[in-house]
Amino acid sequence: MLRAEDEAPTSWLIPRVRSALYDSENLLSAAHLGRRNKGKGIRAWYTSYTTIDWLHDDIREQARLRTLRAIGGTKGWWLNHVWDPVQGWLLVVLVGLLCGLFAGFISEWTELLAGWKTGYCRADWRLSQTICCRMSAVECEYWHAWEPRSLSGRAIFVVVGGVYTLIAAILVVKSATRVTMANRGVSSSVETSVSPTVKMAYYGAGSGIPEVKSILAGFVIHGFLGVRILVVKTFGLILCCASGIMAGKEGPMVQIASSLGNISTRIFDKYYKNEAKKREIISAAAAAGVSVAFGAPIGGVLFSLEEVSYFFPNKTMLRSLTCALVAALVLKAYDPFGTGKLVLFQTTYDMDYHWFEMLAFVIIGVFGGLYGALFCRLNMAVNRLRKCTWIGRYPIAEVVAITTLTLAISYQNPFTRIGLGELVGSLFQECPTIVSDHPYPTSSDEESEIEKLLCVTSSKLSDYMPLLSLLALALLNRAFFAIVTFGIKVPSGLVLPSMSIGAVFGRIVGTYMEYLTRAHSGLAVFSQCPANSRCVIPGIYALVGAGATLTGATHTTIAVVAILMELTGNLIYTLPVLVGVMTARWVAEYFSPSGIYDMLLEHAGHPYFDTKTQYIHTRRTAAELMQTDLETICVDYENENTVELLSARLARISERGLADGGFPVVNSRGHLLAFA
Repeated sequence: MLRAEDEAPTSWLIPRVRSALYDSENLLSAAHLGRRNKGKGIRAWYTSYTTIDWLHDDIREQARLRTLRAIGGTKGWWLNHVWDPVQGWLLVVLVGLLCGLFAGFISEWTELLAGWKTGYCRADWRLSQTICCRMSAVECEYWHAWEPRSLSGRAIFVVVGGVYTLIAAILVVKSATRVTMANRGVSSSVETSVSPTVKMAYYGAGSGIPEVKSILAGFVIHGFLGVRILVVKTFGLILCCASGIMAGKEGPMVQIASSLGNISTRIFDKYYKNEAKKREIISAAAAAGVSVAFGAPIGGVLFSLEEVSYFFPNKTMLRSLTCALVAALVLKAYDPFGTGKLVLFQTTYDMDYHWFEMLAFVIIGVFGGLYGALFCRLNMAVNRLRKCTWIGRYPIAEVVAITTLTLAISYQNPFTRIGLGELVGSLFQECPTIVSDHPYPTSSDEESEIEKLLCVTSSKLSDYMPLLSLLALALLNRAFFAIVTFGIKVPSGLVLPSMSIGAVFGRIVGTYMEYLTRAHSGLAVFSQCPANSRCVIPGIYALVGAGATLTGATHTTIAVVAILMELTGNLIYTLPVLVGVMTARWVAEYFSPSGIYDMLLEHAGHPYFDTKTQYIHTRRTAAELMQTDLETICVDYENENTVELLSARLARISERGLADGGFPVVNSRGHLLAFA
C-alpha cells in the first residue's frame, strides 16, 4: 500500500483546512447536544492513503442533524425544511453545469488542435475543420489542407502530434506526488524511485477510474481530485486526444467530473467536512462525466452504478440523474462540434435487422470477449514490464516514442489516420447517410476516400477486398497500440479505443454479410431480404462490435447497452446489442474473471472490497492472516522502552508508510496485551 508523504497537501488557489468544527461551537455546545454528545461534531482529518471511518462520519452527521432539530422558530424551519435539504440539489446542479462547460471546452479545443495536424482554416485559424467547412459557400473552400501524399504533410502530422503528447507528459510528470511504500503493493502510476521507500505517483496519468472507484469505496488519496490535477488532466487530455494516439477521453472525464464534484463540496460544510457525505456528490459527478463523454445521461447514471460507485442509494441515484441531465443540456447548448450533436459518433438507423444476422452478432460478441480478456492480460504485462525495466525511469521519452511510432505507422491507412471519434462515427454510419448528408461534412481527400471505401454497391468480392484489407490492417494497428499505450504517463482512457477496435471488427463482419446478401440473394436464408435493395446495414455490426469489446475489457454490461441505445436514439437494435454484449461478457469472464479496472485496482494495491466478489478464506486461524514483522513494545523489558528507542521505532514505521498505525503491546511470551 502507498502512503502520502504530506498529510495535508495544499492545492492551487484554494487552501486546505487541517481540521475544523463541523458546525460552530455555539451549535455544538452542551445546551444543544448534551454533555455526552459534545465533540461528536468535530471533523476528523484522514491521512492520505487511509480508509475513512464510515460509522464515525455517520455519527457526526446525526449530531449535526440533532443540532438543527434543536433550533426553533422561523430560523429552525428554514434551516431544517429548506436550506439543509436543498444544498445537495444545488451542488449537483452546479457540478453538472461545470461538467458540461468543461466537456464543451475539451471537445472544442481537441477538434481545433487535431485539425492542425492536417491543415488550417484560412478564414480564421481558430476554427476547427468541421466549423470552417460549414461556413464555406463552396464546399470547404476555406480549409487549407497539408498535402497528404507529400513528405512534408507526413512530417507535420507526426511532429505536431508528438509535440502535443510531449507537453502533456511534461505536465503529468511535473505534477507528480511523492509517496512512500508500505508493502509490496505498487501503483501503476508509481515508477520513478527517489529513495528505497519514496516513489513518484502520477495522478494526472491514465484514466483515473480505478482510483475514483477506490475513493468512493472510502479510500483517501489527497490531491487526486484537487485543483492542480484537475488543470493537468484537462489540458493534458486535450493534447492527447488531439495527437491521434490510442487515448480516449471518457475515462479521464470521470476523474475531471469527480474533481469538480470534490472541489464544489467546499461550498457547504455539510459535505466538505464529512467524507462519507462528500462521496455522494462525487458519485453524482462521475455519472455526469460519462454523460458528457457519450451524450448519454441515463447511460452515465448506470455506468456510475455498475462500474464506479460503491454505495448507491436511491437519493444518490436521483441526484446523479439530475447532475448527468444538467451536464448533457449544457453540452448540447455549448455545441462544441457545430453540428448540434453531443458526440461525433451519434447516429440513427432507418432499417430493422433480420434473424439470420443473430449468428453474426454472436461471432462479434465472441471476438469482443476474447479481445477484452487478451487486452487485460497483455496490458497488465506491459505495465509490469514498465515498472521492472529501465523504461519506467524515462516516462517522457516513452510517451514521445510511442506517439511517433503510432502516428508514423497510422498515417498510411485512412482509417487510422483520422481520430478515434471520427473513425467510430464513420463506421457507425450507413452508406446513404455518409454520401448524402455527412454528419461533419468536408470535401477533403481524406474524408472522400473513407466515404468511397465504406460504400460498396457491387456484388463481386474483388470490389470488397480493398475495404476489407484496410479494415483488417486498421484492426491490427488499433489493437496493438491500445495495449502498449494504456498506461503511459499521459491522460488516457480505454473506452473509445476499445470501442474503435470493436467497431472495425464489426464493420468487417457487416461488410462481408452485405456481400453475401448481394452475391447469394437466392439462398433461402436470405429470403427475408427485399429484392433489388440493401438487406443489412454494416454500421449496426460496428455498433454491436463497439459494445462487445468495451464489455470484454471492462465487464460492464447494462451501462454499455444503455449508452449505445442513447447514441442511436432507437430501441430497435436493443436485442442485437444485448446479444453481442452478453456473449462478450460470458466469454471474457471465462478467460479473465476481472475487468481491466479491477485488475488495475489490485495491481495498485488500493483497498477495495468488491461486493460482487465472493471471498473465500482457506486459512484456519487469524494468526495465519496477521503480519509478523511489526514494531512492538514489550512491557517486560523496560530498558527497551526509553524515549530514544521509542522515537527510533516511530521513525521506522513512518518510513514504511505506517505512521497512521500503532504499536502492539506484548509481554515476553509474545501475547498481545494492548495496542498503542
